[in-house]
Amino acid sequence: MTERPGVSRRHLLISGGLVVTAPLLGAARRAPSQTDSIVDAPGTHNFFMFGSKTLYVSHMPMFTVEKHMYQVILRVALPDAVMRGYRARQGPGRTPWNLVNSEHEYTLPQIKAGMLTSFKVDVYEDYSNADAAPVEPPFARNVPLKVDEVVHFRHFDFNIPRPQHLTYLLFGRGGEAHLSHYIARDPDFQHIVTLGSVPAWLSPDQLAASAEISLADVPSLPIPCAGPLTEKSYPVLFQGRPDARATLDLNGASSVWFSTGNLLNANDPCQSAAPRS
Repeated sequence: MTERPGVSRRHLLISGGLVVTAPLLGAARRAPSQTDSIVDAPGTHNFFMFGSKTLYVSHMPMFTVEKHMYQVILRVALPDAVMRGYRARQGPGRTPWNLVNSEHEYTLPQIKAGMLTSFKVDVYEDYSNADAAPVEPPFARNVPLKVDEVVHFRHFDFNIPRPQHLTYLLFGRGGEAHLSHYIARDPDFQHIVTLGSVPAWLSPDQLAASAEISLADVPSLPIPCAGPLTEKSYPVLFQGRPDARATLDLNGASSVWFSTGNLLNANDPCQSAAPRS
């Protein structure tokens, strides 16, 4: 299917003939289409933006479309003028800033392979969960984005079971740290959090490289319909190791995005009309 910036992801699914129904064995039943191919088709990819000193972006994945079956987090750079506007709006009541490629279509593996290190994007100040689309108009059009680092890159593996406990990716640089929920199986949720402080129990290089932490006392099911991190702190396991315990401090943390919708799942388990935090 042909994708065009400025068109919602929901519209692209409908116009592309994709039938989204109940999940089957963690995937989705689909009408025959190009998405049945193993080879990814170039396309349009939306990302949420977060981080002030260091800018990160997180891909908006889908369990039902091959080329979007990836959880991807990148460290990127945008022009100074765009960053000044973005940083000026990062206080209380901030909206979910996001971006999407504005010119050439690409595949996510091109970024992982180092074949694509820069491209043009449109930047938006807000995003509609109900419409699965950026809120017009864009803050900036057709500006260059440079990929500085692939922090996390993982194609969904439908042969790997969901983690037993709620699991997050923990990463950051420059005195900032972030969490991104480990997305595993349909149904699931996307949750991005900026911490109020950097965990002292990780070295700066470990934090920059990213680590997986699991909340030792919080099961991964049932799927929450609002941000699940409601306590001020949680005991966590570093990389699932029972001998590597730490405390995750959530004082001062802020939610960037939470949703079970936005076309992540074949069916939204919460039928949410708006992101919740």
